[in-house]
Amino acid sequence: MVEKNERLIARYLNGDCNSDEINQLLGWINQSKTNKKLFLGIKDTWDGSLQKTDNSDKALLSFYKNQANKNNRVSKSIRLWRMATGIAAVLFVGLLFAVLLNKTDIPESNIITYSVPLGSRSEVVLADGTHVNLNSGSTLYYPSNFSSHNRNVSLSGEAFFNVTSDKTNPFVVKTADFDINVTGTQFNVCSYDDNNYSTATLLEGEINLSAPNLKPLVLKPGEKIKLDRLNNKIAYATYNEDAEVAWKNGEFIFSKIAFPELIKRLERWYNVQLNYSSSEFDMLTYSGRFKNQETIWQVLDALKLTSPIDYSRTNFREFELKFMQVNN
Repeated sequence: MVEKNERLIARYLNGDCNSDEINQLLGWINQSKTNKKLFLGIKDTWDGSLQKTDNSDKALLSFYKNQANKNNRVSKSIRLWRMATGIAAVLFVGLLFAVLLNKTDIPESNIITYSVPLGSRSEVVLADGTHVNLNSGSTLYYPSNFSSHNRNVSLSGEAFFNVTSDKTNPFVVKTADFDINVTGTQFNVCSYDDNNYSTATLLEGEINLSAPNLKPLVLKPGEKIKLDRLNNKIAYATYNEDAEVAWKNGEFIFSKIAFPELIKRLERWYNVQLNYSSSEFDMLTYSGRFKNQETIWQVLDALKLTSPIDYSRTNFREFELKFMQVNN
């Protein structure tokens, strides 16, 4: 019975279930926490994989291997939290390919790289007690000798930092666009390589921000800055606190977000490719909210119901979006 349900999960994630099978699976998931835990574990492995072909057996095999090896993963500098609740990460130690390496004087062999696959999230607890939540497709770099006296990290992607207070030893976050210096605070940083901007949002405490060719800034609670990479200018922006950090709890809240930006985020969160060619999409904005338990199919259906959008699946984890003209 268990094997049957596992194969049904794989079919569901691959988009091969009919409506009766989907209802059967959802009923089974809601029967117990154990069933939900198994579903989220397989979903996380599936979403985190880079497979380009439809092969349910390989996805299940990957899940079983991960389960078997989970207790053998060892790291001196980090602890992984909530691995069984749909949060996954891939830990690499050593070779770096990021531009961020150029911002440090640490040899490559002494750098730890903590990468989160597309479609996943993770939490890292550093040696000084600082908690770092990492969003999908993000990478955190830090020295192997990171300690309460050496608190320097680099980030590519998005992360929420809850920094342990230490006024004597500042905590420094380096991105491709700016550096953040704090002693103890809570803030969110978004600096993906494929964005045309980077942001820093302060929830508690105070952060000092410095960027090349720009005056240093001091952010107070409730402030957010956005650095435009095209013109190298910084502007203050308003934000909703719940929406800004909802991603770390598996919820995505949008308020009049530009449609191209929405698509980019959905591609990261669900590890899919959403293609479109109509220029009308660039004029759309979207407000709404999703939860991580919802599949990409459910999200696209919600967009279809609330926006002039239709979609079709064109390949494994690849979709084509079509703009539907509204008749007045």
